[in-house]
Amino acid sequence: MKKSASQWGIVIAVILLGIAFVFAMSYAFRRSPQLQELFSGTSSDAFGEVAANSKESIASRNRLTATVSMYIFSVITALQFVAFGVGTAVVSGIRRGGEAPKVQLSRLENAEIFFDVPLYVGLFGTISAFLVMAFSPQSSRLIAYSSTLIGIVFSLILRLTLQYPLRQSLISRMSEAAQGPEAAEGEKLP
Repeated sequence: MKKSASQWGIVIAVILLGIAFVFAMSYAFRRSPQLQELFSGTSSDAFGEVAANSKESIASRNRLTATVSMYIFSVITALQFVAFGVGTAVVSGIRRGGEAPKVQLSRLENAEIFFDVPLYVGLFGTISAFLVMAFSPQSSRLIAYSSTLIGIVFSLILRLTLQYPLRQSLISRMSEAAQGPEAAEGEKLP
């Protein structure tokens, strides 16, 4: 029961972190002209006709485009955190499992997909960026590059800090178990 509760605790904490990130981005976006400029598009063609010399209409449409782009970026980044949290919870469950090392190693191999989920979410972000491109090429590139980069980094962190050490530990335990009494006898011989 304890291991299940801790796994859910990790997942819930990561989901809350993702929600907090979206709210923080929204708050910062509303108050920071630099952040608004980062997500602002340069093309207003996708919004239809605008009256000549109507700076308010164009500015309003640019703000709308920037806001939508910022929310897309924030949600994709939050999904990255959720994918990372789920991967962490899965590895934690395998590590804390009381099974034999061979069974744990099989479970770790079976959980391989969870190490790739951040990459898939990053790909989803890149594809979503193509939809934004019609409105804002600048923010489209920001979303595409950052979601891909975050996916690669999170996947590497999962593999290098969680999967590899656990796999090495399980292989060592299996090797020690296989050598068991024979290794002890070998050490006693002159």
